[in-house]
Amino acid sequence: MGKRTVNKDFLRHFLAHQSDLKAYIGSVIRDRGLRDDVFQETALSLWESFERYDASRPFGAWARGVATKKILQQHRKTGRIPLATAPEVLEAVLEAFDQTEHEICDRQAALQACLEKLPGKSRKILSLRYEESVGGAEIATRLSTTRDAVYQSLARIRSRLESCIRKQLSQN
Repeated sequence: MGKRTVNKDFLRHFLAHQSDLKAYIGSVIRDRGLRDDVFQETALSLWESFERYDASRPFGAWARGVATKKILQQHRKTGRIPLATAPEVLEAVLEAFDQTEHEICDRQAALQACLEKLPGKSRKILSLRYEESVGGAEIATRLSTTRDAVYQSLARIRSRLESCIRKQLSQN
């Protein structure tokens, strides 16, 4: 893998998980300056070790693991970081974040599978409404139907997706 590809892959993953990583660090470190320092150290460490990242694992879980190590290293080294909780609780928080990420990934995969099962017209309505942020009246105009028909279709599509997602998740 070329250096340029590694850079793009790292940025894609890092930017997608940056907010969650900050939230995780912030759940442990209350002081804003210290939180920013640990975040920067974590980002640098992730960048430097990205070539060793196992792409079969979720990036967010890997990044939080690195952040946890940075938090504990700083705490042991300088004592500057007052941990709000014991290291064992920190591990529990890390595990909770990881579990949430797995659940979200499972739901996203189920949603994708269910969207693919929808008829073309239903996908078109969803695309107009949620990807292009088009209002009901404009969708009705574009599809030569009434606004009420669009809202009824959206309600049926959402209900169908919800049922499909539940079914997909129960099969896993």
